[in-house]
Order: sequence, then C-alpha cells, then structure tokens
Amino acid sequence: MHEADLSLSYELRAPSGAADSDPLPLVFVLHGRGADARDLADLAPMMGDGYRFIFPNAPEPFEPAPGFQFGYTWFDGWPAEPNSSRNSRIVLMRFIDETLQRYATPPGKVILSGFSQGGLMSLDVGFRIQEKLAGIVVMSGALYEDDPPPLSSALPVLIVHGTQDDMIPVLAARRSRRILESHGVELEYHEFPMGHSVTPESIAVVADFIRRQLN
Repeated sequence: MHEADLSLSYELRAPSGAADSDPLPLVFVLHGRGADARDLADLAPMMGDGYRFIFPNAPEPFEPAPGFQFGYTWFDGWPAEPNSSRNSRIVLMRFIDETLQRYATPPGKVILSGFSQGGLMSLDVGFRIQEKLAGIVVMSGALYEDDPPPLSSALPVLIVHGTQDDMIPVLAARRSRRILESHGVELEYHEFPMGHSVTPESIAVVADFIRRQLN
C-alpha cells in the first residue's frame, strides 16, 4: 500500500520491472462502500496486460454504526449525500492530477473505472476533469442525477450491471443509460444475470472495452 505520497492511499499494479518513468496507459479502479484499495486489485490481470492500475482508497472511513468501522466510503447515503460526494469529488480530482504527475502516462491513455460507489464517482469526475480520458467504466453503479456532470459525446462510457442487483437496482442503471444517451454520450451498455458483484463474463466485457480504448 502506498500511504502518504499522494492525496489518497492506493494500491499499484504494473508490469514487472516497470519504473514510474516508463510511459504506460493508466487505469484507475475505484472500490465500493465498505471496501478498500485491495478489494478489486486482484482483478488487474483479468482487465488487461501492459497497463498501470491504480486502486485508491476512498477518503473517508466507513462507519455503519457508531464506533464500528470497516473499509472506506466515497460518500454517505444512496442517492449520494451532496456534501460528502462533493468533497470526495474534489479529493479524487486532485488525486488523479497527482497520479498523472507521478507516473508517466501517454496522452489520452487513461481509463477511469469503478464499482458501485466507485462507478458513480467515475461518471461524476470523469466528465469534469481537464485530463482527456480514453473512457469511463461503470460496474454496478449509476449516474448521480441530483448533481450531474457536464455530459458530452467526446467520452466513451461502458456500463455493466446485474439484473438481480439488490443494492443498486438495475432500473438505476437503465435510467442512467437513457440520460447519457439523451446527451449524445458514446455508450456501451450490458446487463448480466448477477447481483451486486462482478463475474468473469462482466469483467471480460470490461477488459475488451479497456483494450479497445487504450490500444
């Protein structure tokens, strides 16, 4: 775990022997509520080869009950509580800038992705940052409709969602799809017979999207 060198602590996965100065495409992967940077790190080999993966911890500890904490959270509630989501937006945008200064990355070869809360944050921040992204991946997440980002057709988006999701119902993903498409966003949308999770089949779709956008 990289603890104190950037605004957020994070896990790094990169090809063996790769130096920070070696220019590699970069994939951010944001975890969901109550998880941490290690939660999705084992997915890196399934998501592609030859990339640098960054798995950040969300900025706030997750406290489901007073005095009881596990993992981290990007915001309170669902839909997101405005102040907490806004604060995380600021921190995440700063972290992305710091990461791109720290690690050599070819221009435009950056993917912002996330699961659940991390998917919402990926959509929220991906359309706001100045850095040109190659794409956004939303796994079992949705658009924050109360404070949506400035959507545009210039940024490809992939949404994958489970039809049996009991945490973020598939109706939220379908509504996000309609909103994005109504703004001309280049969207790929896939549903799978799964719950609030990822499967080899859904990750294969994610890996294919990442490969097409970064190669």
